[in-house]
Amino acid sequence: MTSKIKCEICGELVHSIQIHLRDSHPEETLTEYERDWPGSPLLSPLAEKRLAEKRETRTGMSGVAATSIAPGGSTTQKLHQVFGIAPSVKAAMNARGNAIPIQVFPKTGVDSDLIPEIDEGYIFPIDLLKTELLGLDLNIPVYFWGHAGTGKSTMHEQVAARTGRRYVRIQHTANTEEAHIVGQTLANAEGTYFEPGPLALAMKHGWTYNADEYDFAHPSILAVYQPVLEGKPLLIKEAPTEWRIVKPHANFRFVATGNTNGSGDETGLYIGTNMGNAANYSRFGIVEHVRYMPKKQEVQVLINQGGIVKEDAERLVSFAEDIRKAFDAGSMGATIGPRELIYAARLGLRRGSWRAGLALSFINRLGEVDRETADGVSQRVFG
Repeated sequence: MTSKIKCEICGELVHSIQIHLRDSHPEETLTEYERDWPGSPLLSPLAEKRLAEKRETRTGMSGVAATSIAPGGSTTQKLHQVFGIAPSVKAAMNARGNAIPIQVFPKTGVDSDLIPEIDEGYIFPIDLLKTELLGLDLNIPVYFWGHAGTGKSTMHEQVAARTGRRYVRIQHTANTEEAHIVGQTLANAEGTYFEPGPLALAMKHGWTYNADEYDFAHPSILAVYQPVLEGKPLLIKEAPTEWRIVKPHANFRFVATGNTNGSGDETGLYIGTNMGNAANYSRFGIVEHVRYMPKKQEVQVLINQGGIVKEDAERLVSFAEDIRKAFDAGSMGATIGPRELIYAARLGLRRGSWRAGLALSFINRLGEVDRETADGVSQRVFG
């Protein structure tokens, strides 16, 4: 005979349904559980006894019962409402068709200037959005990789904008040094002082840290991230006492982007990217290959961002699809992403010629053979 109660979702015996939902079924809220299984117990007799004892202790100390607030000052809201997705879109709901609860932070107060501006024209790929939010809510490091212009960094940014997370984006290059990341000792007229780096600041204050162009940095430099990716404190050996050990704030999150997954550039397009250390990349709990979005979605992006009508957006995307097929077949050495198409839409609208827009934003930077191929595609699509 056990004092535990059964979870109606998976049958596991637990003491607290609320804690069990948080750990094992994050897609299900307590309210939804109560609605789906009315009358099912939420606490075991032992848990009820201990909760009552805690309430008596708190009441005796303060004279009033304690109020429960969400960790880190966040509230729980519904994914589809936060991101402006219609409730009829099944992909934005959980497997049971219910709204997905996510963490949202106040957009005023401390460091609110670090919250990105909302881009109303940005289109969220829903599956990728759910992956991102899963990593943020569960505090699992997220790495997005793929071709330039597929919206990897913008996804991180716009999720922060909608959820009120404080956000910093740090570019990595071949010249990135450990001091640029964790901080360094500098000098002025008054003497020397320690200036904390962006990683130390993000960890201390609970910001979302985007390590952008991750695969451009040397693997020996990226090693500084390894304990942080494990959720451990950052040790800065040369720092003064107050900065020597930086423990991660409850709201600190680590996300990253790159053109490769650390295995090297197989396309030849991204000169300067490095083969990564497998031990380093293995510390990302979520790795997602971000591909070009479906045609319907890319068309909507061009309508929103380029200010053009649907018919013209569809033709520009058709051009891009032909270029991508040629690249995949090995008959072109470059491909085209939504970024170039947005520029082509804006420029073509002003110049009165979509071919001129494509030439300025994409075709003119290609080699002679590729330029002829791309120009032929544009002539076939636009006449």
